[in-house]
Order: sequence, then structure tokens, then C-alpha cells
Amino acid sequence: MRPCLHRALLPSLLAATALVAPTPALAQAAPSVQLGGFLLTSALWTRDDADKAAGPPRGVNQAGTAARIRNEVEVHLIVTAKAANGLAYGAVIELQNDNFGGGAGSGMDVDEAFVFVSSPRFGTLRFGEEDAAAGLLQVRAPTIAGFGADAAWDNTILRTATGAEGSPVLMNAINDHNDATKIVYLSPQFAGFDFGLSYAPVGAEGDRAFTGRMVDTLGVGGARIPASVTQRDRTGLTNEISGALRYRGTFGGVGVAASIGGLTADAAANTVNATTGAVSTAVSNGRTLRDITVLSMGLSLSAWGFTLGGEYTRGHYASIVGRQPLANNADGTDRDASHHLLFGLTYRLGAMSLGAYLGQAEQDNGRTAAGVAVADRRQTAWGLGIAYALAPGLEAFGSVNLVSDRNVNSTGGGGTLANRDIEGVFLGTRLAF
Repeated sequence: MRPCLHRALLPSLLAATALVAPTPALAQAAPSVQLGGFLLTSALWTRDDADKAAGPPRGVNQAGTAARIRNEVEVHLIVTAKAANGLAYGAVIELQNDNFGGGAGSGMDVDEAFVFVSSPRFGTLRFGEEDAAAGLLQVRAPTIAGFGADAAWDNTILRTATGAEGSPVLMNAINDHNDATKIVYLSPQFAGFDFGLSYAPVGAEGDRAFTGRMVDTLGVGGARIPASVTQRDRTGLTNEISGALRYRGTFGGVGVAASIGGLTADAAANTVNATTGAVSTAVSNGRTLRDITVLSMGLSLSAWGFTLGGEYTRGHYASIVGRQPLANNADGTDRDASHHLLFGLTYRLGAMSLGAYLGQAEQDNGRTAAGVAVADRRQTAWGLGIAYALAPGLEAFGSVNLVSDRNVNSTGGGGTLANRDIEGVFLGTRLAF
């Protein structure tokens, strides 16, 4: 049974009460603004079974070879201040191009935007568009600049071609760093331990109180004009609750980091007719949706320039971790949980960093209406990478990445299956400022 809302938010409310408690007057600091961010420029050469139209003709049903260049820009505005009672407060606003909008793919949008109140004794409250608590505290397989199973190279390969389903690489962070508007509490560190909790009412983000669907009317001055229903229409994820416990410490010169975290969210209870806008009971190709659950554990060890770590994630979700609900099987039975296991190893020597990763993921493709089991989707991904610091804040990087994706289900449970192999060489620079 899902915990009551007031129980899920109780630690945050208690922390907020403590944060505003009277304290002796201290020196105040007026809000100051810092500007930061990064610019990542990259090129990817890839051979991809789902990219058949790219590059020189290779024959019917053969993979194409594509070369793509990509710019990723983020600009961070960080506002910090201190109140008379010693509390730190401020805001973080992150703008990104994200390769969407504007015909050239250079339109800007807001990635994250939240206000915060922080105390060394009582912890930090954040409110706004921010990652879920489990994603913020998750210990993952280690990576280096421009490198990782679901790093920048993953954003350069096709996501919507036939045979692709959601994110091409299934080994994502919890909730894939979704920035739905939420409240987040992060505790201080006690003997190496800290924890976090977060709650998002709906799986949307931005400055509107509506979902944007034109399915209702609103009377103004005697006239009826189109309007959007509120986000309580339950056509997307709702009641996302996330929490995590993390440990960080050192034993005999060996750094240790470990985490366990999870997330739950209610799947859509209603669907919308794309033509009429009418709302009806939720189904996906005739099948109801399961609520999302995710549990993930991570561990990393660091010594002598090496970092070795890994993560194991399991739960009821489809494709991207924690973002897409599972539909039950065509014969009415439940589909099995999805899971992935990912390992990483990095080595840093002066200005140079080396990295490697290996991971496997499996997701249940379900059963047909006749009850016949469909082969599970099984994905293996691995890569080797190098990064070199050319100057303060400026790194050059390169990596080789390979993905073997078997039984990709492009039409839902029990549908048509396809195999997809991806081979990619990724090169670029990253300037952090």
C-alpha cells in the first residue's frame, strides 16, 4: 500500500519547522549571482541497425553508417544569500539547448529551476524542478568526461527509429533525472550517512498549472472558450515518491560510497483520444498499466587513482528506468520486473583519465493474447574511453561504445520483435565554466 502523503512529507515538514526556528542574529549576506555551466561539442560515427536511411546505401535491411555532430549547452545561474538567523537560501536555474526547438535544434529551455533553504544542522529543502531524491543520492558506475553507458553519446543515436523503444541504452539513472516539479529534502551527513526524500504530485514540469490538453471549456463573460483541465486528470504519472540512503567514507586510504534508493509512482489511470480529446479509462493496446516501482543499489571503491563500482536496478517499468509504466500482458497476466546490472572502472593519472564499462539489462516483452510467452528483451552494452585535461576547465575526450540489443519490442507487449546492434566512436571537447 502506498504511504499517505502526510507521512511521506513529514520529514521535510519537520525540517522546515526547524529551519525557521529563531536563532541568534548573525551577519546577513545579500543575494549574489554566479554564472556557470558547460559547452560540450562532439561528433559521433556510428553503424546502427535502426539507422538504415543514413549514409551510403548498404543494401536492403542493412545498417547505415552515419556521422553526426552535436552541441550541448547548459548555462547555470546560482543565487546564494544568508539570512540573519544564519540560514543559507537561494535558487538554481539551469538553461539548456537540449537540441530541441527552433529548426536548427538550438532552442533553449529550462532544465532545472528550484529555490532552496539550507542549514548545516537540519539539512536542505528544495522546491521546484529538480531530480528525485534517489537520483540525487544514487551511487552509480563511475564515469569520466563524455563517457558512460547513458552519457552524452547515448543522446546522439536515434531514439525513434523502427526497432527503438525510448532510450536506446536501458542502463539509466533512477527516473532518468526527470525534473518534474517537486519538493526535496536532503539531510546533513551523520557519521558518513545522509538520506533524502522527495515528492512530485505529477510527472510534469514548468510554469503552468495545467497539462495543456484542450478537453474542457471555461465560461468567461458569458462566452465559452477552450481551456485545459487541471493535472488531476490522471493521464500521466502522479504521486511520485522517492527516497535514498547513502554512505561515504574512507577506510585505510580506500574511499567507499554506497547507496540504496527507490521510487514509486502511480501510472496513468486515464487516456486521451488524440482526435476528440475525450478522456477514458487507461489502457495501452487494450491492456491496463501497472504502477511504477524502482529499487536500486550502488557501490564504489576508490584508491590509488582507480575507482571501481557498479549498480543494480530492478522494478516495474518499461524502457527508461522509472519513467514508463508497464502494461500487463495481452492475456491479462502481469509482466515480470525489468532490471539491469552495470559495472564501471576509471583510472586518473595527472591530466589523463581512462574508463571502461560493461552492463546488461533485461525487460519482459510479455505474452500474446493466446498466452504464448514472447522472448525477453536482452541488452548488453560496453565501452572504453579516454579524457585529457587540455587546460583548466577544458577536456578532450574519445570513446568506443557497442550495444547489442536483442528482441526490441517496438509495438508493445507481444508485438513485433527486432534486433539492434550499435557501434559508435564518440569524440569531442567539454568546456566547464
